[in-house]
Amino acid sequence: MRLPLSRSGREAMEVACQAAEEAGSLLLKHVHGQLKLGYKEGRANLVTDIDVAAEKCIISVLQSEYPDFGIISEESPAVASDSPYTWVIDPLDGTNNYVHGVPFFAAVIGLAGGPEVLLGVTHDPVRRETFSAEKGRGAWLNGQPMAVSQRKTSRECFLGCDLGYDADRGRAMLEAVGAIWPELGGLRLMGSAALGLAYVACGRLDAYVHPYLYPWDVGAGLALVREAGGEVTDWEGQPATMHCEQVVAGNTTLHGHFLGLIRSNPQLRLKDV
Repeated sequence: MRLPLSRSGREAMEVACQAAEEAGSLLLKHVHGQLKLGYKEGRANLVTDIDVAAEKCIISVLQSEYPDFGIISEESPAVASDSPYTWVIDPLDGTNNYVHGVPFFAAVIGLAGGPEVLLGVTHDPVRRETFSAEKGRGAWLNGQPMAVSQRKTSRECFLGCDLGYDADRGRAMLEAVGAIWPELGGLRLMGSAALGLAYVACGRLDAYVHPYLYPWDVGAGLALVREAGGEVTDWEGQPATMHCEQVVAGNTTLHGHFLGLIRSNPQLRLKDV
């Protein structure tokens, strides 16, 4: 099923890429500027005035082309709609990286039809990389097809993870990945769930695990990984949706390996933490 064309007759992917890239330009412009900081619920969960400005930029582009679609966004109340389609927006994924001058952050846009993510765009303005995918049409990095890695063993595996904003879940995750670190080819704390999932989709990471996500963190990444040939599930092994708090993503072999570790390790069964 093709997605509806925009008011000006453009594809939804083109509109989403434009919105993400315009927000990315705004993020770059202010990356070394004076930021107004605020705190949200959760440990070290920062928000800046640039998060809000980038969100307004994205919403302006999307609403001008698709005025009837709903919106779920990190920094604003949801916009309800009778449309079956909903934009899911994270204007600045990796805010802590951004605030501390670490050049690893992204503008992220997904498009959901009911519970299913149909389109995803993750734009890294620092590296000028746009990861995009549409259900049934493939996944791309800067317009070139991308695919998950083909590595098969944990000894080869480059695992990405993040800790989230819940102190207990984050501590349990840190202890658990520390325990398996000697078995891995490499381990990275990413600071951006969206880029962690995008890196699985393009094969830079072989797997990615997160204990506490929000819809805007994971929405675009679900489309990227699946269309690139990978798997994304919750920690019970069920297909992940954008409402899953806990995900494991990877190529088919290593996804199964890390899902097995999660299901067999009490430290990683964080629902009871």
